[in-house]
Amino acid sequence: MRDPSGAPAAADLLFPELVGPSEPAPPARSRASRLLRTLARVGLWSLIAAGAVRGLAPSPSSPSQARPPVPTVAVEPSDDHRGEAVAAAFLREYLTVGGDRAGRAERLGQLAVAGIDPGGSVSLPQGTAQYADQVVPAGRRLVAGGMEVTVLAHVLQVRSGAYQDGGTLAFVVPLAVRGGRVAVAGRPRPTAPPIDSGLALSRPRAAPASVSRLAGRMARRAVVALVAEDETTLARLGGGRPPAIRNLPSGWRATRVGVAEVTGTARAPVAEVPVRARPPVGSTSYVVPVRVELVAGSKGLTVRQIDAGGST
Repeated sequence: MRDPSGAPAAADLLFPELVGPSEPAPPARSRASRLLRTLARVGLWSLIAAGAVRGLAPSPSSPSQARPPVPTVAVEPSDDHRGEAVAAAFLREYLTVGGDRAGRAERLGQLAVAGIDPGGSVSLPQGTAQYADQVVPAGRRLVAGGMEVTVLAHVLQVRSGAYQDGGTLAFVVPLAVRGGRVAVAGRPRPTAPPIDSGLALSRPRAAPASVSRLAGRMARRAVVALVAEDETTLARLGGGRPPAIRNLPSGWRATRVGVAEVTGTARAPVAEVPVRARPPVGSTSYVVPVRVELVAGSKGLTVRQIDAGGST
C-alpha cells in the first residue's frame, strides 16, 4: 500500500475528499507481530473459504448479476462462528479507505448481498487515509432473516506519512442468512462499545487479622521457594509434603516477589502474591499474580496449593 498522495480531487464529484488519498499502510511491526497477524488473517479467510467449499454456490434460479455471485458462507447455530468471521472481514475492508477505491469496492462486494454498495460510506479529509489495524467480533444476536454481529475495530489514520490514533470503534454489521448461507445485508451502523471501564466488582473480604499476617508471610515464602525450586521448604510449608503446584508458564523467569494480599477466612485464607517475571523472549517484564491457598488444620496453617498460571 502507498502513503496518501494528497492529489487534488475532481471538481464535479459530490464528495471530492474521497479522491486523492492513497491506501494507508500499516505501521511498522515486529517480525512476531507480523507473523501473528498473518496467521490470524489466514485463519479468518480459511473460515470463509470453508463455507464455499461445502457446496454453497448460489441457486441456478437466481437472477444474473453484473458482478460475480456473492460467496456466501454456511452458518450453523451455537458454536459456529463463521458469521462473525464474515462480519469482521467486511468491517476491516469497510474502514480501510485509501487510493484503491475500485479494489476496496470489489472486496466489499464479495462479502455482501447483491445490490449493496457501501463504497462511499466512509468520508475522510483530503490527503488523509485510514487503516483498520485490528478487528474483533464482540457478540451476535439473531434477527428476522439473519443476525447482527457487533465488531470492535481499532482505527489508524494516515496523513503525510504520519499515523494518528483513530480510536476504538464498535459497529453492528447486519447479515442475511438464507438456506444456511450468509452475507452482509447492509451498511454497518455504529454502536456503543460493549466495554465498561468503570465497572465495579465486589472485592473478597480481607482475612481476619489473627491469620492474615502469618498467611501472608507463608504465602510469600512458598512463592520464593517455588521460584528457587526449593522442594524442602515447599514440603515444610505444606505440612510434610509439597503443595499442589502450577509453575509459571514454560520459559518465564521471575525477577522479584512482592508482598502478599490475603483474603478468605481464618480456616481457609487465600493469598495473592505479585511476581514480576519476564517471558522467554525480550526484556519486558510483567506482574504475574500468583494465587496461594492455605488451610488451617491439626498442624496449624499449611500451604495447600500454589497457582502461577502455567503447567503442573
